[in-house]
Amino acid sequence: MAYLHLKPYTASVRRLKALGKAADALASEAAKRIYDGGVVIDVELEEGSLIVRVTVIGLLTGQLALEVYSKVADYKGFKESVAELCDDAQEFAADVCGPFRKKAGATEEQVYRFERRLKTPGKLNRLAKRLQRLENSVATLSPKDMQKELSEANREFSRIVKDLTPAEVRVVETGVSAKGLPPPSKWPSPAPELPKVALKEEEKLLFDQKFRMMLPVPTPVVENRRLVYRNRTRVEEQLPRLESPKRAANRLRLESPGSDH
Repeated sequence: MAYLHLKPYTASVRRLKALGKAADALASEAAKRIYDGGVVIDVELEEGSLIVRVTVIGLLTGQLALEVYSKVADYKGFKESVAELCDDAQEFAADVCGPFRKKAGATEEQVYRFERRLKTPGKLNRLAKRLQRLENSVATLSPKDMQKELSEANREFSRIVKDLTPAEVRVVETGVSAKGLPPPSKWPSPAPELPKVALKEEEKLLFDQKFRMMLPVPTPVVENRRLVYRNRTRVEEQLPRLESPKRAANRLRLESPGSDH
């Protein structure tokens, strides 16, 4: 998810809607180039100052994830593929927000906040790093401490898989099975969490009948900050499918006979 907050920034509603369409075009083009399409782009603009949210939906709730993860058969390969997804997300955010800021006629000084929110790939990346640390500490951790660490890993894992399909869950379960550690099905249950007063907006999901996938719920109108533009676009898969140089190099490395994967 790309998040850009311009402040101060004022424009007419007509101008903001035009900027919303420009954000659609920028996001769609970036999604074709970085993800090869096959995703849904969700664009929102709020007035007040100017807040832009551009979300790529479908990376881990569709065929793209299975294609990425089914090519790697071990934990190390899985971890590197997740890191690549995070790199793609950061590249997408930069490729959308930079040109959008220029189209809006805003200076760099008006960029109040810019974030690359990694969503589910980021969660998987954090879990992979936790498991890497555990894998390196098997000989030094006491059984009690290991159980505690695996319990926390299970908490993170549970948060991730609730947004995935059963087929994707099976792929991820295989991918996060690290050497010297039990599989996720053997991880101890995490301690119960205290009830949350409210779920963060970015964590709320609903099933969209049109797109047949889990999508974020509409962002509510915030006092003194009105949502003036929202559009959801399916970016079709590119045919013939073009492989980016980065993905091609990664694929050749994983498939080469001398690879350690």
